[in-house]
Amino acid sequence: MTDVSTTTGSPAPTESIPGPAWLGVGKLRTMAAHPPRFFTGLREEYGPVVRFPFGNSHGYLLSDPRVIQDVYIASDRKFGKDVLKIGKGNRAAPMAIILGRGLATSDGDFHRTQRRRIQPIFHRQRIAGYGATFASLAAEASAGWTDGQQMNVHEQMYEISLGMVAKTIFDVSLDADVAHTIRTAFPRRGGPLRWEQVVPFGRFVIKLPLRNNRRFRKGRKALNEIIYRMIEERRQGPGDGDDLLSVLLSVQDAETGEFMDDELVRDEAMTLLFAGHETSSGALTWAYHLLSKNPEAKKRMHAELDEVLGDRLPEVSDLPRLVWTDAVFSEALRLYPPVWVTVRRTLTEYTGAGYVLPPDSFVMISPWVVHHDPQWWPEPEAFAPQRWIASDGADPLGGHAVAPGRPRMAYLPFGAGPRQCIGNAFARMEAIMALATIGRHWDFEAVNDDPVDVVTHITVQPRRGVQMIARRRR
Repeated sequence: MTDVSTTTGSPAPTESIPGPAWLGVGKLRTMAAHPPRFFTGLREEYGPVVRFPFGNSHGYLLSDPRVIQDVYIASDRKFGKDVLKIGKGNRAAPMAIILGRGLATSDGDFHRTQRRRIQPIFHRQRIAGYGATFASLAAEASAGWTDGQQMNVHEQMYEISLGMVAKTIFDVSLDADVAHTIRTAFPRRGGPLRWEQVVPFGRFVIKLPLRNNRRFRKGRKALNEIIYRMIEERRQGPGDGDDLLSVLLSVQDAETGEFMDDELVRDEAMTLLFAGHETSSGALTWAYHLLSKNPEAKKRMHAELDEVLGDRLPEVSDLPRLVWTDAVFSEALRLYPPVWVTVRRTLTEYTGAGYVLPPDSFVMISPWVVHHDPQWWPEPEAFAPQRWIASDGADPLGGHAVAPGRPRMAYLPFGAGPRQCIGNAFARMEAIMALATIGRHWDFEAVNDDPVDVVTHITVQPRRGVQMIARRRR
C-alpha cells in the first residue's frame, strides 16, 4: 500500500473518514444545480478527504494535492477509469459511449501502449506548425463582426474552436459537411451524456427510448459515418497529409510495428475532436467574461497585444512575449477548469492521507475544488492574472501561483501524470492565439451585471451562453 499520510501511526479505517451520513434536501438541491459548489462545500466542511453517499455505496473526494499527486502519478496503476457498471460484470469509463477506446477512456496496458504510440504526434514542432492556422481562422471569424453588435460570445467561440479542430484534425473548412455534422451531433451541454456524470446507473438511462437519446444516437451514427469515410479516403490516398487524422493512420507501435485499425483511429480522432472544441470554446468564453468584469486586466492585455503585435497576426514565436495574455488564460482555467472532475476506481486497497480505501472504491478528484481552496489560492474567487507572473511582492497576489515550494497538484486543469491531457500544449496554443488575434481589434462589454449560470455535466460551460457587445478597438 502507498501511504502519503499526513498523520503518524497506522492508517484509519474507511468508516472513520469524515463526511455526511446522508444528503438532505438542501445538499441534494445544491448537488443537482451546481455540483462543483456542492463538493467544494464538502471539502470546506469535512476537509481534504471526504466520504459521501453515492448510490447504494459511498464515494470519496480527495482534495489534498499530495494525495492527488500520488493517485495521478506514483500510484496510477492502482486506479482504473472504468467506474461505470454497464451490466453482466462489465465496466466502462465515462464518455466511452461516444469516445470508444480513445486515450481519455482506455485503461491499463492498452492505455499505456496507446499513449506511447500517439505521444510523438504532439511534439513541439508539429504543434507549432498549426499556429498560423489558429490565427488565420480566428481573424476570419472576427472579420464578420460589426461594431456594437450584441452576440452570444460562447456561440462565437464555439464556431472558432470548431473551425480550428476541423481544419487541424480533418483538414476541412467550417462549411464542410463534417463541421455541420459536428455542430448537430455533439450534444450541447452534455445532452444524454450528462446522466453518466450525475446518476450511478446513468448508462442505462441513456438506453431508454427518449427523444434526446434517439437524437444522440442518430448524431453519433452520422458522425461515425463521416469519420470512417475520411479514414477510407486517406487510406486510398498518397498518405502524405498533415492533418491529425492522416498522422494517426501513419502511427506505428515502436515495439510491434503495428498500425491502428479503423475503429481505434476513429476513437482517437473523436477524442481529439471533442477535447479540441468543447473545452477550448468554454475556456475562451470564460476568459472574455472575466476580462469584461475586470477592466484593468483587460486594459493590460490590450496594451501587451498592441506592443507585441501591432496590427499583424500573432505568430508562435510571439508567445513567450505574450506574458499577460498567457496569464489571463491560466487564471481563467483556474476559476473555470474545463474538466471540473475526474474519477477513478481503486483496483486494490489504497492508503492516502492516513485512511484506507478498499478495492472498488469510487474516487473523485476535482480541479474545481482544488482551484478554489484558500489554502492554496489566496482570495480564490478573485480573477487575478498577476498570480502567474513573478512579482516584487508589492501585490499580495502577484507571483503567488509561480512561487517556489507550492504543491504541484494545486493547479491541474489538464490533469497530470500518465493520464494528463495529451493535447494540453495544443489547447493552450489554440486559445492564446485566438485571444491575441481577436484582442488586436476587438473588445467585449458585458450586456448586464447578471451572474452567468454554470453547467458542469461534462465540461464547464455557461448554461445559456454569455451575451456581450463587441466593440472595435481601432
